[in-house]
Amino acid sequence: MEKIFYTLLIAFIGGIIGIKAKIPAGALVGAMISVAIYNIYTGKGEIPYNFKLLSQIVVGGMIGLNFTIDSVQQIKKIILPSVILVVGLTVFSLSLGFIIHKISGIDLITALFSSAPGGITDMTLISEAYGADITKVALLHLMRLVTVITIMPLAIKVFTNIIYKK
Repeated sequence: MEKIFYTLLIAFIGGIIGIKAKIPAGALVGAMISVAIYNIYTGKGEIPYNFKLLSQIVVGGMIGLNFTIDSVQQIKKIILPSVILVVGLTVFSLSLGFIIHKISGIDLITALFSSAPGGITDMTLISEAYGADITKVALLHLMRLVTVITIMPLAIKVFTNIIYKK
């Protein structure tokens, strides 16, 4: 019980630090890094499996809260872009995952979840149920997230300036 308490305390402190430091996905990243450091140096990190299930339930509930009657009614207006997005991202992500697997030697399941379009929390939690290496999935998604947050706004600005000749 002591190990669980200290692990959760360190996760909480790391999460607060991540938020205060304005790190992308700061609560998750801060908690992950602080517990990783704690576990690497002490080997005493522990969180029971039931806590993982609880976190999946909470994340599922939070995602569900994004849906309203208005969002459901908007589906018919975005059906074509949705189909293009889903098919394009699925084909691209599967292809990218397969390429990562072949080039790096990362197992296929881990490579596929690492290249899946989704949030770091969601993909890490789901990938664990399929036997993926969640450390690699989380790290690769973290690199993707930081890259997207730092590069995409600039790329979008440049691209829209070119298109609209600003």
